[in-house]
Amino acid sequence: MQTANTTADALLDAPRPSVWHTLSRILLLALPFAVGAAATSTLNLGKVALLARVPDTGALATLSLLQPSFILALAIMEGLAITAQVFSARSRHNWPRRGTQRAVYRLCRNGVLLFAVVAALGYAAAQMLTVQNAELRVILDHFPLFMLSLVPFVVFDIFYGAMRGQGKVLLGLLPFMGLVALDLSTTYVLVSSYGWGFEAVLVGNLVGPVLMLPVIAWLLHREVRSGDDSPEEPFRIRMRQLQIGVGIPVFSSIVVGFVSASVVFPILAKIGEDSASAFFVVLRYRIAFMIPAIAIGSAIAILVNQLAEEGQTAQRLRYLVIGVPFMLSLYAAVTALLPQWGGALDLLVPAQAEALRQATDEMFAALLVTFFLVSGSAMLQVILEQLGRGVQVLLITFLIEAGTCAGVVWAMMQGAEMGLILDILVAAAALSFGLFAVQFLLLLRKLGRADAV
Repeated sequence: MQTANTTADALLDAPRPSVWHTLSRILLLALPFAVGAAATSTLNLGKVALLARVPDTGALATLSLLQPSFILALAIMEGLAITAQVFSARSRHNWPRRGTQRAVYRLCRNGVLLFAVVAALGYAAAQMLTVQNAELRVILDHFPLFMLSLVPFVVFDIFYGAMRGQGKVLLGLLPFMGLVALDLSTTYVLVSSYGWGFEAVLVGNLVGPVLMLPVIAWLLHREVRSGDDSPEEPFRIRMRQLQIGVGIPVFSSIVVGFVSASVVFPILAKIGEDSASAFFVVLRYRIAFMIPAIAIGSAIAILVNQLAEEGQTAQRLRYLVIGVPFMLSLYAAVTALLPQWGGALDLLVPAQAEALRQATDEMFAALLVTFFLVSGSAMLQVILEQLGRGVQVLLITFLIEAGTCAGVVWAMMQGAEMGLILDILVAAAALSFGLFAVQFLLLLRKLGRADAV
């Protein structure tokens, strides 16, 4: 009650724009983020759809087993790209603007070195370790080349992050959409015309970003070339601070998921190749469903921070108290309607692949409620991270993922069927959503108290 009363008092003291005005500002700012995330999802889901349509679905099974490797690559990639985005944003008005380009080059160098080291370690492990587990052998054999194939993409993503920081989200989307088109076209031609399997994914990973990198590099140069350059010492201090304060926390939050996925996917593969592939398909579908939630969470956090900087402290609560419940209610309704529209699953897995389609339908039905729970958690997580509760988010993420791993391993040791494993995943998603909701209420209480002073 104290949280509700304090928040209500703060809202009563503020000028009251309409509910629609509040929601429209959130949606307007969220749109460019959502378009960019949708392009990424199109790239990922497009590859799933292509590989599901070839006679031999072994390539899709390999890609599903490499999902933990992709999460590891994503953690490194986002840690570097978000660092570039924040450096670029602060360089628009406060820091020498041309320093953005130097920061991007330095982050690209770090990214290439990190991926090369990780790939080399993976190659050494594949050569030195004697592994009896067939699924783990597949991962070790494909890991080095898979990581190296993503090097051009991480370089592109760092430049794209800098464009977002400059406020040129839509302009940066043009080469990114070109990347998606080239990647999928290359994969499609190699799969359909030449009968390639997983190798088509690796080549597609290379072609798109390599051809579009000069374009986005030129766009960024055009944006920052008129600014002053940064002296070396202040530049190094700022880079070090951002890598410690931004890059490492982002990396840490994502890499926790790498550990969990490294446990879950091989266990599902033991139950059956179709089970692992079906879980991979549903997971990618759920990631696409989460895109608006993440975009909306980012928009709400940005608006709250902007109002705080302008001194309009009471009004920022409106974005949280109105925006978050409305979006959660909307997501609950859309989740309930998902089974009525099977078009997405038809696109991803054709009916001709009978065993895979049946496994996917069963997996989707069992995990339907997680489409709301995980999307809601993602929105709350983005808001909490950007409003000063990143440590709490990381702790919750670690505890949930550790508990999920322990539960799945225990179920496997008991000889459990797929049903129990899926129940554990649903319970973990529900607990995660509940803990993030509690943190959100604590954030409201903190802001309400500050505004009431």
